[in-house]
Amino acid sequence: MKTLTIVLCETRESELTFDLFKKNLLEVLQSDLALCVAINKRENVENPFYKNAKYVWTYEEPEDWGEAFDYAQQINGYSGNWRKLLKIKDQWLGGVKGKDEHPGSASIVLFFRWFLKESLLNSKVLNKYDRFIVTRSDFMHRIPHIPLDYLKKDKIWIPYGEDYGGYTDRHFVAHRDLVIKVLSVTDDIMYNPDKLYSKMSYFSRWNPERFTKFQFKQMNIKSIIRRYPYTMYAVRSKGGHTRWAKGQYDEEHGYYIKYPSEYKRFQIASKYVNKKEDWNKFKLYLIITIVFLTEINLKNTFRIILIQILIKLKIKNLILKLRNISIKNRS
Repeated sequence: MKTLTIVLCETRESELTFDLFKKNLLEVLQSDLALCVAINKRENVENPFYKNAKYVWTYEEPEDWGEAFDYAQQINGYSGNWRKLLKIKDQWLGGVKGKDEHPGSASIVLFFRWFLKESLLNSKVLNKYDRFIVTRSDFMHRIPHIPLDYLKKDKIWIPYGEDYGGYTDRHFVAHRDLVIKVLSVTDDIMYNPDKLYSKMSYFSRWNPERFTKFQFKQMNIKSIIRRYPYTMYAVRSKGGHTRWAKGQYDEEHGYYIKYPSEYKRFQIASKYVNKKEDWNKFKLYLIITIVFLTEINLKNTFRIILIQILIKLKIKNLILKLRNISIKNRS
C-alpha cells in the first residue's frame, strides 16, 4: 500500500515539528511527502519539509484570497457572483476581502483543498498512491500515527474532536477512490454559488467545520465518515506566525499549544500508545470512547467503571476466541 502525506497551505514551525513528523508519520506509514502551499515572505523553501518532499505544488499568496477563488472559477469556465456568499455569516470565508468580509482566514484552507484536487488530477499523482493523508505542518507527532491497516479504505477518516459543530478540517485520511470527493468540498462556492446561497441562508453562524459537514451531507459522503483518536496537536513557537489561535504557552515544552482541547485528546492517546506496535483495533475504539466519556463530563467514578467494563469485555472476547480455537483443534 503506497501512501502520500500532503501538507496543506504552508510549512510553518518546521524547526519544532519536522523530526517527529518524519519519525511518527512518514516513517511509521512509509509515506511519501507532498506540499501544497502558498508562496509568501514567510515560507522558507530551505526547511526540511521542502527538502524531503517528493512533490511541491505552490500558489502565490494574494492580498485578497477572493482573487484565488476568482481564478478557480475562471480556469474551469464558470461564472457567477460567488462573493454574495459573504452575506452568509459568520467566519467560514475569512481571508476574502470586500463588503461583508468575514473574520479569520478559513477561506485559505477551502481554496487549497480545491487547488490540491486540481494538482493531483493534473499531475497524475492520484493514480500512484492508495491512501492520502491531508494535514498541516505545525502538528506535533509525539506518538505514532495509527497504522492505516486499521482504517477501512472505503471510509473517510477524521480525528475525533475539534469539530465546532461540524467536522475538523485539520487532518483526514482517504483512499484514492474518495480523496477527490473530499477535496471537492469547495467546488460549489465557485461553480454553484446561487444554489449554495439558497441552501445555506437559513443559518448565520457558519464556520469551516460546519461548512465541511454540510457539504459532506450534500455530496452524500457523510455516512462514510469515521473517526479515530487524535495522536498529534498543533503548536507555535515564540514569535511564530498564526492566523487564528495564539494558544497557551507551555513552560515544560517551551512552545505554545494552540488548542488545549486538542492537546488533552493527544494526552489520552499517549497513555495507551507509545510505539507503532501498541496499536490495535481495540485501542482505536477504547481511546475514542475514553475521550467521549471525558468530554461529556461524566462523574469520574462512573467513567472509570465504564472503561473497566470495556477492558473486561475485550478480555472476555479473547478468552472465548481461544476457547473456540481449542474446541476446533480437538475436533
